[in-house]
Amino acid sequence: MSDRKLCGYDLNGWSDRAARNWLIGPDGEELLGADQVYIGGAVLNPAVVRTGDGRHARWIGGAQAALAPHGRGGGWGEVGDPARRETVLSVLARLDAPAEQLAAALSGLAAGAKVCAVALDDHPARSEHLQERLLAALSKGRLGRGLLVWRSVLAVLGGLVQDEPPVAPSDGLILGVIGHVAEGFTLQRLRLRREAGRRHDMFAPERSRAADPIDSSLGYAGLFAVAGEQLVAQNPQHRGDWAEQSSACAALALGAAPRPELLRDARGDFLQILPPEALDLPTDMLPEDIAEKLAGCDLILFESLTRGPVRAELLRRLSAALPLPLTDLPQEIVARGALEAARRHSEGEPVYFDFLPQISTIVWGEQGATSFDLIEAEATLPAGRVYRSPRPARFAIQSGQSEFAVHLRKESAEWPRKARVEIGVPVSSVVPVALSVEQVPAAGRARLIIEAPMLSRQFTIDWDGATEIEKPWKDLVAELDDTPATIPKRLVLPCGIAAWEDTDQGPGLASLLAENASRKVVDWAGLATRLASRLKGHYCISSDGLLPDEVPPQTRELLDRLTERALLHVKDRIAGRIEDDNQSLKFLTWQFRRSPPELPALLLEAWEARTPLFRHPFILHQSSWVLVCQGLGRTCRGEADERSAIARLFLRPIQDWSYRQETAAAAFLLSRSDTAPLLLERSEVDRLVARVLFEFHDQLRSDYTKFNYAPFLMAGLLRCRLKMRNALVIGQDPSAEKLAAAVERAVDDFGRTRNRNPTFNRAAARYEPLMHQLLDELRGQGGNPDLLLDLYDG
Repeated sequence: MSDRKLCGYDLNGWSDRAARNWLIGPDGEELLGADQVYIGGAVLNPAVVRTGDGRHARWIGGAQAALAPHGRGGGWGEVGDPARRETVLSVLARLDAPAEQLAAALSGLAAGAKVCAVALDDHPARSEHLQERLLAALSKGRLGRGLLVWRSVLAVLGGLVQDEPPVAPSDGLILGVIGHVAEGFTLQRLRLRREAGRRHDMFAPERSRAADPIDSSLGYAGLFAVAGEQLVAQNPQHRGDWAEQSSACAALALGAAPRPELLRDARGDFLQILPPEALDLPTDMLPEDIAEKLAGCDLILFESLTRGPVRAELLRRLSAALPLPLTDLPQEIVARGALEAARRHSEGEPVYFDFLPQISTIVWGEQGATSFDLIEAEATLPAGRVYRSPRPARFAIQSGQSEFAVHLRKESAEWPRKARVEIGVPVSSVVPVALSVEQVPAAGRARLIIEAPMLSRQFTIDWDGATEIEKPWKDLVAELDDTPATIPKRLVLPCGIAAWEDTDQGPGLASLLAENASRKVVDWAGLATRLASRLKGHYCISSDGLLPDEVPPQTRELLDRLTERALLHVKDRIAGRIEDDNQSLKFLTWQFRRSPPELPALLLEAWEARTPLFRHPFILHQSSWVLVCQGLGRTCRGEADERSAIARLFLRPIQDWSYRQETAAAAFLLSRSDTAPLLLERSEVDRLVARVLFEFHDQLRSDYTKFNYAPFLMAGLLRCRLKMRNALVIGQDPSAEKLAAAVERAVDDFGRTRNRNPTFNRAAARYEPLMHQLLDELRGQGGNPDLLLDLYDG
């Protein structure tokens, strides 16, 4: 036992009791040590009384208060004023009760303690406010280091230090604990854990959930109510509310042998109260699911403040409903366990392990609004240890905001709440913040902390001041998730018959196919040029590889024959059988997804051959890379082709990309396919964002002649929302903030340098309205589903 004064206090308001490691000898000398354990008190219906008035007033508890006439009615004169007495039970229940009252209730038997452990009902109705008030009372009463411990845990700790423990402890042993409380009973399951102590291994209970409450008229409140009724019925000649002051009522309710008692009425006359011999217990049936809730336990313990025939009857009724024999623990078991808890806490040994009730918030991420748990699932913590969220929830305060809202759910609360956090002044830019929880088991309310490093500030959320929302949490999350971010439509470049028909400017594709079908040397350049031309906004072949309905079968057949010849021509070039230019390759790539299925693989081989030691036949000069990269982007037709192309893209560092090669290929892939955006991982999205930002920055104060593909790629990236629901949304994704800033800088640059030259003016006129539409999309509220087509046209 510690050489410091330790106290364990069973403060319950029905029959308080304390255990401590020191005695006071007949000469007033204190005797301290392991062999000086004192267990006393057992004050029935305990109260605190106020002596003195004004600044000389003070509250006194314990045995002195039990004997004092203070507050016992007008028959005791001025000191009998009811305002001078309050039961410990009512003090515990009142949220506004001053700390001095609870401190007085404790200090009667715990004064001078250096470490004090206090029992706490393992019942959901015992609020975090009560925990805070008890800790404040320990501090106010100068009772040393305070520790609150659940009664179920203390019952097990008390059992472990008994001379004859109820069972041999072992690691993993499951103990059921039935606790007696005001409302009825509580059912708790605790697991024993073998832990290292200072001198030897020891066992500590682990609490992994809140106890199950069982409402019953056999609870203390029900027993006291019945006892009061029987006492009044036994003494019909006496009037008034004297039963509330009677110790005989408490003795009768708890099964002690009640004795005749003298009370004083308002006129000063003494009344003799004659209690009945025994209490007639309520005929309450216990729920049938008690056995189910305690199934799997190795041992079931019962702790109660009752004794005698009342306890025997409770044990009989509970035993009849249980799957295992019930082990009865002594009345002082909780106080004894509290003393053991104080000893362990004093010496830095494990007292018990506790779970923390979950606290959740709502975050908006790539998959929309989701519930975010601030406490790790299944986390248990040693008593007295501070827990802090290992992974905080992250938000962003938007530019111009002077406050922001946070939605919260507590596992112990019926309804979620919405808290508003005041910043004070509007912020000038997007400010990231992080929400985390700090909490100690059984030590009051959790601290909800929001940190804003950019503002060098920390905010604390007031749960009690937050607005309650009478709506189930999952419904609230779903309600906030109702409006997913918009997604630009997939780009489909349409086809039309105009490019197939002859005009004054020259033959159409149909005539060119007929002319070249029988030629030994095909005019690949003429065919490729016509395929790449766009008349009235339409190509000969759509980007999905479709032909206009008006194209006759014989012309389709000619196209197929020349496509086969073009592919053979390309393969002969690769094999070195002939030397020629890339016009046949160009003819194939401008057929988009109608090109031969093996073409993407041939283009990828050329791309992979990009080394100083080898020159692929397709690479005739530097601009040939444009055809290879863009041709691959045009002709990919399935997930396998797209996966290979994306993998090849990221083999080259993004700072080495060319806007007409890799950037264009990436833009084509993401804008024209429903599968390519699904293949990107978040890290790859961020790399593409970095490339877009690079190209936007590179074009500032220029003529924007290299601005073709950066906005196009940005819009294509927004299609990643097909996989990551709210990706790249301002306020939910930091990358979106960067993209929005880049767009806004470009728009500002258009205004600063307008009229610099005609080329620039044309670019600005085309792109400025599209930039504002891009901003709308980044906000998740795009209004132009054809944005990709408009950007392509631009």
